[in-house]
This record gives sequence, structure tokens and C-alpha cells, in this order.
Amino acid sequence: MTAYKNIETTTFGPHLIFDAYGCPYKTLSNMELCFGILSDLADLAGMKKMTEPYVIKATSNEFMGGKDPGGFSGFVIIQESHISIHTFAKRGFATVDLYSCKNFEPESAVEYLKKTLQPRDVDVIKLDRGLKYPKQNIYK
Repeated sequence: MTAYKNIETTTFGPHLIFDAYGCPYKTLSNMELCFGILSDLADLAGMKKMTEPYVIKATSNEFMGGKDPGGFSGFVIIQESHISIHTFAKRGFATVDLYSCKNFEPESAVEYLKKTLQPRDVDVIKLDRGLKYPKQNIYK
């Protein structure tokens, strides 16, 4: 089933989800490293940064019953979509998303993240997004 009648479709692009477990505390509590990861991933994937990476210190929400002990959250808008990172240093956990309308080599990004974040274990999910994306404009 397609989203549109008589419209040829394709996929919009890949989405890499990288979850890292057992990372060193010192690594995940380094704001400059988060900036570097966002910038390096854009360059590694051949993406064009529309903004400089933006990273903020996130405070804990544990006192409100949340799961987040605090860490860093960062984002860079790329012409092709976005890259984000969230670190949870006290739990040794980080999550990184690279979503793009342009194809890229997820294996290169995964190897870079493993080397940089030094996790003991990872989950890697590769998705195709926009499975019914129109190949042409549907409105004039």
C-alpha cells in the first residue's frame, strides 16, 4: 500500500541509532567530547552542518521519579537532517542518533563511536525512514 495514488515512492533515508553501555564516567562527562562527536560524525558521514553543534548540561530528573541522573545532551542540524547525543555518565550510558536523507556508511559511524565512547557493549539499530517518500513534488 502506498501513501499516494499513482505517485512513485522511495525511502527518505537511513537512521542509525547507537546505544552504548558501560562507557567510562570520565568519557561521558566530557562536554568537549560531545561537541567533537557531533562535529566528527557529520564530517565522517559527508554531511553539511547548518549550525555548530549545541551541547547543554542536563540536570537530573531522578527526584521527580525520572530515569535521568543528568549528563549532556547535544544536537547538530545538518542539511540532510540531524545528529544527536545524550550521555548519562553516572549510568555509563550514551545514545547517539544519525538521521539523514543522504545515504552514509553506518559501519564507519559505529566504529568511530565504539572507539570514542569506549563502551563495553552496544546496541545498533539501522532503520530506513520515510518508506513511502514521494520521488517528486506532489504540490506545485
